[in-house]
Amino acid sequence: MRALLISNPNSTSMTDSLARTVVAELRSVPGVRLRSEFTRHQGHATAIATGLTRADCDLVVCIGGDGTVNEVINGLLGAPPVRAAGDMPALAVIPSGSANVLAGALGLPRDPKLAARVLADLLRSGERRSISVGRAADRWFAVNAGLGLDAEVISRMEDLRASGVSANPLRYVPTGLGAWGRMRARPPRITARADGELLGTDLAMAVVSNSNPWTFLGDLAVVTNPKTKLSGGLGFYGLTSVSGVKGMVAMLRLAGAGRTLWTLLGVADRELRDDDVDDVTLTSPEPLKFQVDGEYVDERAELRITCERDAVEFVAPSETREYGAHVGDRAWWIRLGAMLGRKFRALLLPRRGGRR
Repeated sequence: MRALLISNPNSTSMTDSLARTVVAELRSVPGVRLRSEFTRHQGHATAIATGLTRADCDLVVCIGGDGTVNEVINGLLGAPPVRAAGDMPALAVIPSGSANVLAGALGLPRDPKLAARVLADLLRSGERRSISVGRAADRWFAVNAGLGLDAEVISRMEDLRASGVSANPLRYVPTGLGAWGRMRARPPRITARADGELLGTDLAMAVVSNSNPWTFLGDLAVVTNPKTKLSGGLGFYGLTSVSGVKGMVAMLRLAGAGRTLWTLLGVADRELRDDDVDDVTLTSPEPLKFQVDGEYVDERAELRITCERDAVEFVAPSETREYGAHVGDRAWWIRLGAMLGRKFRALLLPRRGGRR
């Protein structure tokens, strides 16, 4: 098996030690022949992956965050019409970014060294699966695309990183609260249509997900569409208002907290949700910030988002082991315990071929 390792040296948890661990795990798999490329600038991973076929290599392994994986997917798929998944190299993810949503949604450990061990075992067993991807404004995405609040938060986090501040959940919380406060003062008025049907007007928030969860806040999953699957269509989530006490509880609920208040105050009546759609159009009277897979793009007054099913083959656990649809209904402390349990079990995974 010919494998190409594409590494982002600037991702949050990338170290020489991690690189050595990944290389050692991959080389422990019988028959794997490995070559490595490091990205040097934004968009470089796309350039490396552009036009690759199974004749060039069998597997592309990404060490980086969701942005690096996004670049590789955009390089492989290019402009529509897309090639069949079997004509392109399969993909694998070693998560070393700040959120690593796709790895978590696939059911992989979000600790990179544990993920490397799991990937080696998956390569030995030959376990693979195909996933859908979305397309928004000529960009493919594997995780989500959003207009408004989430893009505002991501844009401000990118400004902080540019000034030398590292991205972590403690930074996201005040940044998110600040964006929520500004949005309450001047709420967006987004109109959403899905598969030709009007979903809602004057929405304060609208996001489209390819995965469940929408994102992670540290080890806590932010779940908007618990029934959305990587193998299915896209999930739409909207809030009609974020004002007042209900608005505050709505934002808490996204992170899995505030369930009791959510029920008592009837905040669910502010939600709009569709877990399996193929074509979404978002419009706004004025341009709003737009993000794809955790990367700020630009400002848009209109955004069309479509789904390409079974587009990319991943070396990953089967669908039954991906992030569970039922998790969105669990309390946050139960979900935290489940995440810690998954990490502990990953530590105890049996090493095949007598390796310890």
